[in-house]
Amino acid sequence: METRLIELTLPADRLAGLRERVEQLDPIAIESLDSDEDRRAVLRVLVRQGQVESFLDRFESLSERYDEIRMTVYAVEATLPVPPEPDEDDEAGRTSEEEREESNRLSRIELHAKIGRNAKLNAEYLWMVLFSSVVAAVGLVQGNVAVIVGAMVIAPLLGPNMALALATTLADTELGIRAVKTGMSGVALAVVLGVICGWYFKVDPSLPEIAMRTRINHLDLILALAAGGAGALATTSGIAGALVGVMVAVALLPPLLVAALLAGAGHWQGAVGAALLYSTNIAAVNLAAMTVFLSRGLTPRKWWEKSRAKRSATVFMVLWIVILAALAAGFIYYNLRLETP
Repeated sequence: METRLIELTLPADRLAGLRERVEQLDPIAIESLDSDEDRRAVLRVLVRQGQVESFLDRFESLSERYDEIRMTVYAVEATLPVPPEPDEDDEAGRTSEEEREESNRLSRIELHAKIGRNAKLNAEYLWMVLFSSVVAAVGLVQGNVAVIVGAMVIAPLLGPNMALALATTLADTELGIRAVKTGMSGVALAVVLGVICGWYFKVDPSLPEIAMRTRINHLDLILALAAGGAGALATTSGIAGALVGVMVAVALLPPLLVAALLAGAGHWQGAVGAALLYSTNIAAVNLAAMTVFLSRGLTPRKWWEKSRAKRSATVFMVLWIVILAALAAGFIYYNLRLETP
C-alpha cells in the first residue's frame, strides 16, 4: 500500500488544536514534537496515498493564512509495522467516483510539483532536445529504426505536453505559459537542427522511415491518442515516466524532424505532410491527456477555481477536437492530391 509522510511545522501554541483536528481524519500514525527553545513544533502524519489530497485540501488554507505554518509531503519507501489495508466497509463507503480516483493517483499538489519540474526550460532540457534531434535525424537519413528508437529514449517531450494538458484542465495560466514556452523552445531547436541536417545530408524522401511520416491514416491518430492517455495515466499514478515518454516521443519527434529534414532538402510537399502529422499528434496527445486528467478527478481546491477550471477544460477540449477535425480534413485533401496523377 502506497503511503506518504506529511510534516507540518507550526508554532507550538497551535499544536494541540491542530493535532486534534488531524486525529479526526484517521491517519495511519501521528507524532508530534514540541521544542521549548524556539517555541516551534513539528507534527508528522503517516497517511495512505488516497488520503493525501483530502488532508492537504483541509489544511492548505492554514499555510496560506499563516506564514509560520508549512506542510511538506514525503514519499515513503517502506514503514514498519506494515499499515493494514483499508477495510472493505471503508472502501464501500466511498460513494463518489472522484473519491475512488483519488485513492489511486497522486494528489493534486504532488502532481503539480512533479509536472512543473519536468516542464522547466533549462540547459538540460535544451541539450536533451539537441542530442535526441541529432540522433533522430541521423536515424531517419540512414533509415535505421534502432537509432530512431534510441533517440526517443532521450527525447524530453513528455513533460511540456503533460504540463500543458494539466494547465488547461486546472486553468493554471502560469503553468500553461511555462509549458508552451518550454515546448516551443524545444520545437524551434529541433526544427533548426533538422533544416540544417536536411541541407547538409542527402535526404531520400522515398526511405520508408521518412515516407511513412508524410502521410496519415486512422492508425496514426490512434497511436497519438494512446500515447497521450498513457502519458497522463503514468504521470497521475506516479509510475516512472521514462518508458511512457518514449511512446509520446515516437508520436512527436520523428514527424517533426522529417518535416524539418525535407524542408531543408527542398522537398516541400513531403515537409507539409509531416508537419500536418506532427500537428495532428500534438492535438491528439493533449486531448487524450486532458481526458485522463478529468476522468481521474483532478480539480482545484477552491470552489471559484473549480468553476474556472471547468470552463477552461470545456473550452480546450472543444478547441482540440475542432483542431483535430480541421487537420483531418487537411490531411484528406493532402492525401487525395498525392494520389492524383
